[in-house]
Amino acid sequence: MSFSFGFSGDDIEDDGQDEEQAGGLINDMLKHFISEHTAGPSQTIAPRMHTLRELLQHAPSQLSYNTLKVTPRRDTTQSAYVPSTNVSLRSTAVRRRSLFDIRAQLMAEVSPEEHEHNVSENLLSGLESGDLTSGVYEGGFKTWECALDLASLCSGLNFRPSGLSGWDIVEMGAGSAIPSLAILRNYLSNGATADLRMTLCDYNEDVLRLVTAPNVLVNCSQQAGTVPSSSTSPADELSEEGEFDVEALGPHFIDDLETSLRQHRISLNFLSGGWGDSFNDLFASLSSEANSTPPEPRHLLILASETIYSLASTKIFAATLLQLIRKHRQNFGASDAKAWVAAKKVYFGVGGGVDDFTHEIESHGGKAQVLYETSDTGVGRVILEVMLSV
Repeated sequence: MSFSFGFSGDDIEDDGQDEEQAGGLINDMLKHFISEHTAGPSQTIAPRMHTLRELLQHAPSQLSYNTLKVTPRRDTTQSAYVPSTNVSLRSTAVRRRSLFDIRAQLMAEVSPEEHEHNVSENLLSGLESGDLTSGVYEGGFKTWECALDLASLCSGLNFRPSGLSGWDIVEMGAGSAIPSLAILRNYLSNGATADLRMTLCDYNEDVLRLVTAPNVLVNCSQQAGTVPSSSTSPADELSEEGEFDVEALGPHFIDDLETSLRQHRISLNFLSGGWGDSFNDLFASLSSEANSTPPEPRHLLILASETIYSLASTKIFAATLLQLIRKHRQNFGASDAKAWVAAKKVYFGVGGGVDDFTHEIESHGGKAQVLYETSDTGVGRVILEVMLSV
């Protein structure tokens, strides 16, 4: 049994009709549901670290994708991370693996012999029905509406020199990772030179394997130089649909991609599993391995969209987020650390929403301000900037 919680109009299906700009989004949407078990506590998957190589080593020979056009916003409250003037309104083309391609791979991986405990079958069921089931599937295969709001803000991120040594970008509940990919595309196309460390996190390891990492591949291979520039044209770059030929990259495509990213001073890591103390400890170990001695001050920007859809998720998410910010401040002293959280104002049926999240943030010693708010939709959407209060 499932019930609605106000995600009507959220799923951005990739059926070849995507015209999403984060200002006037989606005309043809499905209503989505959350399992009744999500409202209560559940046993979560223990956090694990993954590499790009691990997640891509069994990638299919072809990846079908469609393209989202993301345009930077100017209708936001000023943030130090987004310049208020001279912002280029040039759209960023972000590719994402098509849902039908993900569905086809999941169907191929379903094992009839393991019917009751087959992970692929459970994920396929969630993908087909639109149900979110806490502790099983958290909706990472699909691109949700607020993710495009956040991607539009991220596409205008200011990488100009600031006196800090680099950037740490962490996307929690990444799924298709459109906001982070908008940052990567912007970073590569503008020739940024700041050190960029990006960590993409999703509850489901299979979401990282089937969606997140393939999306990195189809977005970064070309721009990072592992695909000859003559293989695409500006028209191809903005085409709605396409086939990415992984096999044509050769047997060493992962080595080539990793080398090219390193040359651009980009490092990528992936985390699966639930939020909380174990998640924070694992992320801290990841950060300590990369830090210089003594560590130089860095920016930290945590990204999240549609992560506060229930009271249970709101509490653990708020606590985890602020702990990440505190730890960064402890490690890097004068560094700048904040989070951008995109969400519906209210999620009907399970009690989640912006007011409850703001209360949780304030009760844990943080503060939140609205960077962006819709005024033309039935269920309002916002982007909050979250920081420590002192």
